[in-house]
Amino acid sequence: MAKLLGSGTVLILFLTGQLGTVAAMVAVTVTGILTVASENAQTTIVPGLTRDTRGIAQVIATMASVDRAAGIIFPGVTGALIALWGGAPALALSTAFFALAVAAMLPLVRKGPGRVRPARAPSAAGNPAGAAKVLALGAGHGFAVLLRNRVLLGITLLTAAGNIGLAIGSSIQPILILRTLGLGMGFYGILGTVAAAAALTATFVAPAMVRRVSLRRLFGWGAVLQAVVAALSLAAYLWPGAAVVLLLAFEVCWAATLTVTNIAGAAFTANAVSATSLGRTSAAQRTITMGSVPLAAVGGGLLADALGLGVPLLVWPLLTLGAAALFFVLTAHRASVPAAV
Repeated sequence: MAKLLGSGTVLILFLTGQLGTVAAMVAVTVTGILTVASENAQTTIVPGLTRDTRGIAQVIATMASVDRAAGIIFPGVTGALIALWGGAPALALSTAFFALAVAAMLPLVRKGPGRVRPARAPSAAGNPAGAAKVLALGAGHGFAVLLRNRVLLGITLLTAAGNIGLAIGSSIQPILILRTLGLGMGFYGILGTVAAAAALTATFVAPAMVRRVSLRRLFGWGAVLQAVVAALSLAAYLWPGAAVVLLLAFEVCWAATLTVTNIAGAAFTANAVSATSLGRTSAAQRTITMGSVPLAAVGGGLLADALGLGVPLLVWPLLTLGAAALFFVLTAHRASVPAAV
């Protein structure tokens, strides 16, 4: 409902010519916060719907796959709408989708939680100091779970390394492609399309891979593969004559491996963490994996500005390879999936 209110407000401001930079930034920030909160909530609620542990992991993997697919398809649709008819139809479509979401949820809200059993937390009603203590304990609980579960910690660090590497690369790849290699805007657009197609394909195969491939092989060797793939951008920088082929291979392989490992990570977390800890643990994971991205993007730009494009392009695969090595060390004595904590 908050998203619907925000989207409707942005649409009205846009149509009346009052949508300025500050209002747009506020809208994007609030929408981002609400999106993370709702994604965390939908992960938390799944264990209350089934007692089958494998079923929980599969549902989480499927939800992550659908979310990932929607996140790939609809930005492209939005871009096409804006290019053809301007911003108003895109904002109107956004508002309409939020309205549909509210309409779908209202009957469930009226019926109550049903079989869903929300996690119990200490009560501190009417006691501000107690409420602050409960909040602090809740915020730290997820990190404590990560530290106790070495496999989960390794997966989180691997995901963070992949996101950091991608942030570093994303901050300098446009310069590499457009200015250093001079491949043009058309090729840059082709790369984006190829990456989206590869990621979309990976979203449909990821749930099956979660079921069939062992945890250590999927994440550990997947990270080693990511390090090799990340080195393709450095190779394109060093050998401009082969840059087109190298960059196309990079986009396909990186999008596919990152998509599969992110979906598998969400599924494993649901399988390894108890229902009462799942929401806080997922939030702690997001703090690490997503919170590091802005700093990495700035760091990548600073490195490129001070030392040249080759340095951040080298840091990227080395970081991913280091994270893979750390994962193998952390999981050396954890061949099987640990029980819920």
